Amino acid sequence: MKYSSYKINGSKSYGFWVDDSTIVDLPKLLGSKAPKNLDRFLEDLVDGDIDTSLLTENAEASIASSDVKLLQPIGRPGKIIGVAANNRMIQMLAHRRFDNPAFFFKPSSSLAGHGDAIEVGEDFGNTHCEPELAVIIGKPGKNISEAEALSHVFGYSIINDVTSPGLKARDSIELVIPGDGTAYNKLLDWRRNLTDEHDRSIYLTYHALSKGTDTFGPMGPWIVTADEVANPNCLAVNTYDGDTLVFEDSTANLTFSIEHIIAHLSKYMTLETGDIIHCGTAMKAVEGAKYSAIGEWDFSRIGGTCTIEIEGIGKLSNPIEIRK
Repeated sequence: MKYSSYKINGSKSYGFWVDDSTIVDLPKLLGSKAPKNLDRFLEDLVDGDIDTSLLTENAEASIASSDVKLLQPIGRPGKIIGVAANNRMIQMLAHRRFDNPAFFFKPSSSLAGHGDAIEVGEDFGNTHCEPELAVIIGKPGKNISEAEALSHVFGYSIINDVTSPGLKARDSIELVIPGDGTAYNKLLDWRRNLTDEHDRSIYLTYHALSKGTDTFGPMGPWIVTADEVANPNCLAVNTYDGDTLVFEDSTANLTFSIEHIIAHLSKYMTLETGDIIHCGTAMKAVEGAKYSAIGEWDFSRIGGTCTIEIEGIGKLSNPIEIRK
């Protein structure tokens, strides 16, 4: 089943898709018992407060998909958590290879829907797409085992983890510690220090703006329930500049599996219904394409439309709007 949030006749609503042209509007179907939005509907569904026998095709509650403007499926998730550098291409370049995934947050205000513009200032510097599988948590949990991890997944979507190395560079700091270092420096003994001077440098980088700016989290076009995705660790991920295929990858090339990501993350924080985990960038360039690396498609200079297609889920498409 596919669930969407959308606007129809200027009002927000949500529903599930019967086919490509028909959506059953859940507030119409459920009447006064309908939760106010898809966020709350998922919570009630997981809690067993929704009579699932009612979730069937209903002519009186059906609307034409052509009449809706799709929104991000989850409006205000409790957490949006990204997995950093989770691709074997990046792992091969790492001086110290990760034993477990590393994480970062995106704010819910960065989310945008299918068809919404990705707004990038000319002064942002290099800004590019990061095509990723999004996991939506259903059953909440803490200290989840890998064996049980997928049972906590409600469904899957697509997210474009738009990232600006240009903004990140502004929010990076080098501290040069006087003397022979500090206790803090001892925590960084994993680094490859090329000189004694470099041994006294501590580099701090903050990602809030580079990944959390408004419209830097397009998501959608819907949530596909987990029962329709047999293996999330083997899905083709294709990215298009307009109609031209420029990146062609697979979730099979992620360093850490979906199960490992969920299990490791849940050791440190409770995962709650509606939380979103986006699992790592599909970044392999198509041979002979106009971009040989993902950072070469610089949204601050090159407009057009970015479309991400994930096997079994669909297509997320967003125009790029460059602001002066």
